[in-house]
Amino acid sequence: MTIPSGAGMILPSFGTSHAGVAHYQPLHLKPGGCILSLAALPSAGHALSCAGSPLRDRLQGLDAQGDLVLASGGLARLSGIRLPDNPPHREKAQAWLRAKAGQEVIVEGSGARDRWDRVSVRIRPVGDSPSPDLARGLVEAGLALVDPGHEGALCQPELLALEETSRERSLGLWTDARYKPIDVGELSRLRDRVGTFVLVEGRIRSVGERRQFTYLNFGGHWAEDFTIVIPRKTWTLMADRGLDAKALQGQRIRARGILQSWQGTSLTIVIPEMIERLEGRRLAR
Repeated sequence: MTIPSGAGMILPSFGTSHAGVAHYQPLHLKPGGCILSLAALPSAGHALSCAGSPLRDRLQGLDAQGDLVLASGGLARLSGIRLPDNPPHREKAQAWLRAKAGQEVIVEGSGARDRWDRVSVRIRPVGDSPSPDLARGLVEAGLALVDPGHEGALCQPELLALEETSRERSLGLWTDARYKPIDVGELSRLRDRVGTFVLVEGRIRSVGERRQFTYLNFGGHWAEDFTIVIPRKTWTLMADRGLDAKALQGQRIRARGILQSWQGTSLTIVIPEMIERLEGRRLAR
């Protein structure tokens, strides 16, 4: 989808319910791309801090929605990942976590809570030797996808390589075609997945830089093709890392996020790590 200059637009944005189900919320733009509402986009002030004081705690178990319950009180979710949305993979991931119940753990996080009173944390078992944290264990087993989207930062970029290995080995959820990357040319499959978390792969045909957003276009038919939408703050950060229009033009990439229905289909990328290069070296981080 090639974005015409000065076009009036409505960008859809998605949040996630307590149960992990995506919901639609329109993000209205008036002609020229001037934003009327940015409530759905993470701001720098809400970004997850990757630094935190490690605290000793005990994992009590999971609640009915699959959130972690800590002995110190309150709910927690694992930073940087998303459990599968559908059975049987979601139940397998929850069973994997329930098997850790009762363990002494080290918890590290920013302390900030989301709208469901959950804190986003890294958790690892207490032991004589360093143990991998729970998010890493789930990704390695093919029981979770990497998704830092609502946190504002990916604190463990190594999770992407672990996810790729489990995908190549067809572990866990990666045996299910629903979770495998979708090619940008599979337009009907993309339309069927609107409102869900997806991985999308394709070659960037053109880059359109505008005042508020940059658009990575993957086709020539703006009303049908897939597009990546990048807010100005994120694009500035990417450009500072050398990921400008010249560096991205013609590259084959993989992107992840909640798929949106907008002049075809699109993803809004707010964290640079949610885009990976598929040829040669990975995109700089």
